[in-house]
This record gives sequence, structure tokens and C-alpha cells, in this order.
Amino acid sequence: MGERQPPSETAAALKFRATGAAGDTQPRSPILQRLLAYWQSKCGPDGRLPGRTDLDPLDLRTLLPNIYLIDVLPEGGFRVRLLGEAHVAVYGPGLVGRTIDDIFPPHSAAEFNRLYSAVVRRRTHVINQGQVTWWQSHEWLRYEGLHAPLAADGVRIDCIFGAGAFENFGDDLR
Repeated sequence: MGERQPPSETAAALKFRATGAAGDTQPRSPILQRLLAYWQSKCGPDGRLPGRTDLDPLDLRTLLPNIYLIDVLPEGGFRVRLLGEAHVAVYGPGLVGRTIDDIFPPHSAAEFNRLYSAVVRRRTHVINQGQVTWWQSHEWLRYEGLHAPLAADGVRIDCIFGAGAFENFGDDLR
């Protein structure tokens, strides 16, 4: 393991809440609705989960800027495997291959870790809504996310597949 790097100065501050098991189970964003339907179509019988190899980038080409993949690490924690352009525009470049704890300040990392842990614990998709702000421009964005488990063997969750929909709402929250 390499030395822990400081959190990214371009990482976004965030406030969000996760729903899904007992709350909203359907996203509001059309992008996320399409992605949820796609993920559900890949789920197998008897609760078997799809794996990364079940996802076809050609099926998702119009959604790729909004998509991300997060590895669930065997020793605990989460690492960014893939980050679409919409996420890079908010969180900054250079995050692929880094763990959540190495990217974000402790409070924000804890929020992401709770969210991804909820996906693993619930074994189903989780939807969250909230607000993010860019460190550099301090521009507030509304955010809705869809986070769904993937399992190479259909059972043990090893990756989280998701997407975010971002919407600028200006100075409403400053």
C-alpha cells in the first residue's frame, strides 16, 4: 500500500441523504430511471446480482458521462475504478485508483462510506439526493444518485455501479 495522500483540493463538499430500502426506490432523474431499469434487467433469478462483465458499455453509451464504478475492497473500504466525465467535472481529475478515504476530507469520506456500505448491506440499489459544491467555484449543484451492487459470482458484492445526475441551482443555498 502506498502512502496516504491528502484529500483532493478539488474534491467537493457535500450534503446528502440516502434512501432506498424504506424510502424512495425510484429515482426522479430520467438518466437514473434508465440506469435502474438496465441494472434490474441484468439481475438474475433468486436475488443473483449482475457482475461488471454483465454490463455492456455500448448499451450505456449515452449514460457514460454520469456513470461510475466503485470497487468494494476485501479489507474494507471503497476505491474508485471508473468515473464518468460529469463526476470529474464536479470532483476533479485524478481520482481513479484512489480510495474514498484518500480522496475526501474525513466528513465527506464518512458520508460516501456510509452510502456505499448501505448498498452492500441492503444488497439492492440505493438512491440519494442532496447538494454538492465545487471547492473552486463554490457553485451549488443538486444531486441525485443511484448506487447498485455488482457481484462477479452473483452473490458476493465486489463493486458498486452507479450514476449521478447533477443540476445547477445557483445561489439558492449560499
